[in-house]
Amino acid sequence: MAVTIRRMNESDDIELITDWFESIGPEWLLDYASVPAQREEARAQLLTWMRGADGRSCVLVAEDADSQALAGFATCLLQSDPITKRTYGTIHGIYVDEPRRGQGIGRTLKEAADQWCHQAGAAYMRAYIGIGNEAMLRVCKLLGYEPWMVTWVRKFD
Repeated sequence: MAVTIRRMNESDDIELITDWFESIGPEWLLDYASVPAQREEARAQLLTWMRGADGRSCVLVAEDADSQALAGFATCLLQSDPITKRTYGTIHGIYVDEPRRGQGIGRTLKEAADQWCHQAGAAYMRAYIGIGNEAMLRVCKLLGYEPWMVTWVRKFD
C-alpha cells in the first residue's frame, strides 16, 4: 500500500489517533514525567504535540494514498540531554493500524520521524523499543541504529 506521510492537522480524526495512542500503553513510558492517565489527557497531549508551538514536537500521520484513510501515526519530540546539553530526537509513540501492518508503513513513519527530528535540530535519535517489538528492532537496525544501553525496571507496586 502506498502511503503519504504528513503532519497531523486539526481536520484529522483525533479520536482515532487517541485510540491508537492509548493502545500503545503507558508501560514503556516509565521515564516520562507526565504519562497521560486518562483519555482526555492523552487527547490533549496529542493536540499539544501536533501544534508543536515550541518547535520541539509534531505528530506525523500515514495516510493511504488512494483512500486518504489514516493508517498510522508517530509522535516526534526533541529533548535535551541533561549532561551534554545536546538536542536529540525521539518518538514518544508510533502505531500502524493492525490490518495495515507488515506493509512497511512503520518503517516509513520511522524514517519520516527521524528526518523531522534531524531537520528540527536533533544531533542524534534515541529509540525506546518495548521488549518483544521485533518489527521495530528490525526497522531500527535497517536504518542504522546501534544498541547503546539496556534499561531494566523493577516495579514495587
